[in-house]
Amino acid sequence: LRFSSQSNWRYGTSKKINKEEMTNSEVSDQILKDFNSANWDGWKSAIADNAKMEDMATGQVAEGADACLAYAQQWKSMYPDMIGTLNNRIESGNTLVEECTWVGTNTGEIPMPDGSKIPATGKSVTVNNVLIFTFENGKMTSFKNYLDMMSMMGQLGLAG
Repeated sequence: LRFSSQSNWRYGTSKKINKEEMTNSEVSDQILKDFNSANWDGWKSAIADNAKMEDMATGQVAEGADACLAYAQQWKSMYPDMIGTLNNRIESGNTLVEECTWVGTNTGEIPMPDGSKIPATGKSVTVNNVLIFTFENGKMTSFKNYLDMMSMMGQLGLAG
């Protein structure tokens, strides 16, 4: 079991790296860098073809690399300037647990589970979450996103 704290560590642009030679932590770091810079080819290259994503706040489930990519891209379409910061990481075997902070401005529509869309609010948010990742052969095979949806909706002026 390894602990690491990287307070206020921000990731910028990425470069192409052989993920099979990287540690799970390094692959996760690269996934965050690729999200922050919207490098979708790089992001997807770190995701296993059979990966599964679960958003615990919304109940959304994505299965397969393309569906997981669409989930990540959806966040960037709602918050094009969103940047994630890794605050803390716990590693055990092929599992990583990461605490992150996400900051962005809502300039894109917010899709709802029923297919409707909430217009962009133009408001900025700071959202905390915990991600649980599993890895095999240098690729992420599953991730669960536990985020504070109520706080985010309140900052957008959409919840009391």
